[in-house]
Amino acid sequence: MKKVLGSIVFVLYVIMVLTVTILLLSYNEYMCSEINGYTVYIVRDDMLEPNYVKGDLLLIKHVSDKNVNIGDKLYFYQNVSNNDYFVRYGEVTDKIEMSRRTVYTIDGQYQYDSSYLIGEEDGSYVFHKIGGILAVLESRWGYLFFVVIITLLLFLEELYELYMEIKYGNEITTVKEG
Repeated sequence: MKKVLGSIVFVLYVIMVLTVTILLLSYNEYMCSEINGYTVYIVRDDMLEPNYVKGDLLLIKHVSDKNVNIGDKLYFYQNVSNNDYFVRYGEVTDKIEMSRRTVYTIDGQYQYDSSYLIGEEDGSYVFHKIGGILAVLESRWGYLFFVVIITLLLFLEELYELYMEIKYGNEITTVKEG
């Protein structure tokens, strides 16, 4: 029973490590992961309230400019300072198509270029409180502790067991069984 439980915990740990690593490796220029037609966004502020709160995880489905209509609820990147972006949400109240781009008016007051478009509300998913956990795991210290150090300790434990098996052979096996 103990060995089965240990195996289950190990498999869950490997899945967590692979998921966090893939998300970190798939960051775009806005520091959000993009995977298979979705943007993964962790709500880190109160700008999306009351719809979303700090700690929510959003999987935002990408949408093409051609499929956006007035009245659609969309997510956009907003540049707040040099290389610092936040995700904003609102309803399209106007759409101006130009030769190579489209400008959207959101909630009747904010204008966004189509290059900042992420996706639409329809087909997107929200996971409450999961974003806070993912934010810790994706942080430098969180990744160092939960991935690097724990993996190193597991590796060292396996090396120790291999060393003991080589040095003492079957003697340890009989002691553990007896």
